[in-house]
Amino acid sequence: MSPVAVSSVAEWTRACSGAFVPLRVHTAAPAFRASLSQVRLGPAVRVTRVVSEASTVFRDQDLIRSQPRDDVLISLHRRGRGSIRQHERTAELGCGSAVMYDAASPYALSFPGAMSEVVLQLPRRTLTRTGHTFAGLTAVELPDSAQLRSLTMLAASIEQPGDDEAEEIGEALVGLLRAVVRGRDTRTPATDPRLLAEGIRLWIDENSADPDLTPERVAAHFHIAVRTLQKLFATEGESPAAFIRSCRLRRSRSLLAGGASVSEAARRSGFLDIDSFTRAFKREFAQTPSSVRADGVRAAGA
Repeated sequence: MSPVAVSSVAEWTRACSGAFVPLRVHTAAPAFRASLSQVRLGPAVRVTRVVSEASTVFRDQDLIRSQPRDDVLISLHRRGRGSIRQHERTAELGCGSAVMYDAASPYALSFPGAMSEVVLQLPRRTLTRTGHTFAGLTAVELPDSAQLRSLTMLAASIEQPGDDEAEEIGEALVGLLRAVVRGRDTRTPATDPRLLAEGIRLWIDENSADPDLTPERVAAHFHIAVRTLQKLFATEGESPAAFIRSCRLRRSRSLLAGGASVSEAARRSGFLDIDSFTRAFKREFAQTPSSVRADGVRAAGA
């Protein structure tokens, strides 16, 4: 995308909506100037440098209904002050801070004065395959870590790479971001229990098809005790084992709706026993796996 420079709110609204997701913009400044330049790193990942004067940029429920998107965005703030509000939380933006927000839910970015930032944008599916929500990670400053510092440095240094190099850089950024949201550091796990719990849920969601995945393996992966893992999940009124089962069942339902056989859906979701799978599926969804598959097949043929 060629660099864009604007001198009105209307132009900035069009530029931001084209570069990111459909948005609205307000400003009280009598004269407004802003610019952005974007690099596409393969088909899914974008990095955008943004410079603007005072403004509020927001995505409301009307835009979400009319123009839904599943993008996840991370503001890597470079200069000036600002804030991001989503899910009834507000995170302050300052030099060096990093905050995630989700295009599937309303949000507002407010900047009281001149600012600059780098925005990393990617589809949710690149972080997790089954549509996990990011409510616990949005509008919360991501904790400092070796991975976050590497992510920020790489994103800020990108120019316009060649086609082959672009995809490799995009994959590197996604890998670093996965490590950040999982709350893992080369030295110590994230200290914020809410961020750590959400990172663990993301990782379980992504790996739940492994039939050998257990709470013990999850705890070992994140270098925490099983009791600590259980306490993290207890705040949400569930157990790690129940969450693993729920992820597998959601995955199996998606496969069945797409036409997979009952045995295939069970196997690809991490269930080794068909009878146990069928009983768990009926308890969770009040439907049999075969009826969900039949509904999906009929819908596809309609």
